[in-house]
Amino acid sequence: MEKFTFSLTKVLEYRKGQEKQAKRIYAAAQKELNEAEKQLEDKKIEKDSLLNIQEATINRMQVQQWYLLELNQKIQESIQQIQKLTVQTDKALNRYIEAQKERKVLEKLADKHFAEYQLQANREEQKMLDEMAGRRIKIS
Repeated sequence: MEKFTFSLTKVLEYRKGQEKQAKRIYAAAQKELNEAEKQLEDKKIEKDSLLNIQEATINRMQVQQWYLLELNQKIQESIQQIQKLTVQTDKALNRYIEAQKERKVLEKLADKHFAEYQLQANREEQKMLDEMAGRRIKIS
C-alpha cells in the first residue's frame, strides 16, 4: 500500500502560518496595551506624589495646579487610549482563536483520513494473511 498523504497539506500549512501571524499580532497588541497601562499607572503615581507636596508660595501653588490640570488631561487621554487598545487586543485575540479553530478543523480531518488509511491498510494486511493461511492449508 502506498504511503499516506493528506490532500490538504498545503492548506493546513497555510492555516498554521495564519495562526502564527495572528498570534504575533495578538502578542504585539497585548504588549502595547500593557505598556499603556504602565504609563497610566506612572502618571497616577506622579499625580499622587504631586498632591502630597505642599507649596509655600502662591506662584508655586499656581504652577502646581496647572501641572495637575495637564496631568489630569494626560491621564484622561491615556484612559481613552487604553480603551482603544483593549478593543484592538480583543479583536486580535478573537482572530487568533478563529485561526486556531480553522487549523484544528483541518488537523482533525487529517487525523480522520489517517485513521481511515490505517484501517484500510490493516484490512489489506489481514486479507493477505488470510490468503497465506488458506494456501498453507491447501498445501498441507
